[in-house]
Amino acid sequence: MLSAALLILAMTPGVSDAIFRDGYDAGLCPAGRQTRANISYGDGTLTNVDVTHWENIWGRASAYDPPVPWPGVGSAMPTILNFEKTTYIAAAFHVPDDMPPNVFGWITHTEYNYGANLTATISTACGDFSPDNGVCYVEALSGMNLVPWRVHPTGNFCLLAQDGNYFLNLRITDPEEPSPTCNPTAPSCVIGTANNFFVP
Repeated sequence: MLSAALLILAMTPGVSDAIFRDGYDAGLCPAGRQTRANISYGDGTLTNVDVTHWENIWGRASAYDPPVPWPGVGSAMPTILNFEKTTYIAAAFHVPDDMPPNVFGWITHTEYNYGANLTATISTACGDFSPDNGVCYVEALSGMNLVPWRVHPTGNFCLLAQDGNYFLNLRITDPEEPSPTCNPTAPSCVIGTANNFFVP
């Protein structure tokens, strides 16, 4: 039901502009970026994964698959086993110049392996949690979608340009907020995600 509603919304014309900003260079990331994590894919766990790139998280559905570039694998459901409470993840990705218009999608913050509430943005700047376009910012509870995106110059969702470079920036919204699925004294939480995208 939610997916159908998002499909309708994604195809509705609007007036937002695609986001453009200097600073794609990962060397410009603010302090506090988490660059490594352990990730479970159900059939196995990968340790010390480089989480600075989208494909290393959502680019495989199995721990035994080689990663593929953005938008990754639609059936990918990676669980980040040690998402640090006081850092952020900035996963870089590139939108190919031949990506068809109106491809759209989102990462879901799953209700299983919930961990903690997340703040998410898509920006051309690493670690940017105040993007110019407000639709590229989400404070997500369990089960919510993290920044629905769409490849198009105008319309709804967070708009991505063909041949554009971006970051999906993620952080725990409030590290002090109690969670039934994350030990309050632990330095990190288990965060479940699922990749979803659609090619009209």
